[in-house]
Amino acid sequence: MATAKKNNKVNENATRVVCPNCGAEFEIPEHETKAKNVTVIGADSNLGTVYLKLKDRQEQLKTAGVDVTKYFSMKTPGGVEKLMKWEGDTPVPVTSDDPVMRLIIEGGTVPNRDLFRRWVMAQVFEGLTFSIGTRKGFTDWVRYKGYEYSWKMAVEEFSVQAKLYKKDPENYNGRNRWFNKFVAIAMTHDYIEKLKDNLNSRKRHKCKGVPYIKVNGKNVFVDDISSKILNPLFTMHLKLKSYATNTPDKLYTEFKRFDDARTKLAWETHAADAWMDAYKGAGAYYTMQNMIRFHGCLVRDDKGRFLSKDKSLKYLEDKADEYKHEGWRLFGVMKKLIEDNGIDINAKRASWREAKTKKRLGW
Repeated sequence: MATAKKNNKVNENATRVVCPNCGAEFEIPEHETKAKNVTVIGADSNLGTVYLKLKDRQEQLKTAGVDVTKYFSMKTPGGVEKLMKWEGDTPVPVTSDDPVMRLIIEGGTVPNRDLFRRWVMAQVFEGLTFSIGTRKGFTDWVRYKGYEYSWKMAVEEFSVQAKLYKKDPENYNGRNRWFNKFVAIAMTHDYIEKLKDNLNSRKRHKCKGVPYIKVNGKNVFVDDISSKILNPLFTMHLKLKSYATNTPDKLYTEFKRFDDARTKLAWETHAADAWMDAYKGAGAYYTMQNMIRFHGCLVRDDKGRFLSKDKSLKYLEDKADEYKHEGWRLFGVMKKLIEDNGIDINAKRASWREAKTKKRLGW
């Protein structure tokens, strides 16, 4: 990080970058400069005093295994917080294509909850407009991803929740409302029942008159299916149900252990009902949050009147609590919100694609 200036008398209107802990002023260029997609602040930027908020964002990056010595968070006088980094003696904004940001995102976490809401909304809109042959709509879109998608998504979700539990309890509680211990238990039970059917339907071979089946390239005698395959999985299922998994860390550890031990099922196998319900509930919840917070959408009550933004968000929370075990019902509430606000999903997706293309080309 750049060395601090001595606190000499300065022009009060000039831009100053100050450490909130020690009051040291950091060196910045004399003049503001502009480059493609980047603005570097200077003493003549007329921002007044800008305080650097280091600790929280540094901790997020440390958790991701990143060297954080040159990264910091800057809050402008308007209240906008931006992740910055030092390039030599010059602070510059960190963009989404920065190696650090790519590392965090590719690691399965999105540190900004607003970004997470927007990502979920994009996924939900993609699912709502899905159409391939006779497959149409959100449920078919999810099934088209294949059975293993449900396990990959759930493992990543429980991993993120384990990280959020102490650092961001509010965000953890929102996500745990949908994907929680009960969903994990239901998924493992559903898997064992489907595996039983799968094993029973496999072709029987014989070795010296003793029947066996092939599982993951290995021969397993039919008489050994329970002891070698099913019973170990059932033991792990019972472990998930125990008090030992009442913390997010333990839940993730045991769920991941079950996932690592299980045999993959066919692509067309339907995901567990509990997982699908949680997936729809979470998708609807975060999509509606995004629509109300960032897209000017409002809830219409039974009398046809639109509620205020704050009351719309309160209505959403009430419905989320009411339908936390029936995510498909909240999905219906979301569809009504889309219809009441005249949202053209295809047009929205087209505008996002256009904006993304322009950003990639630097227009």
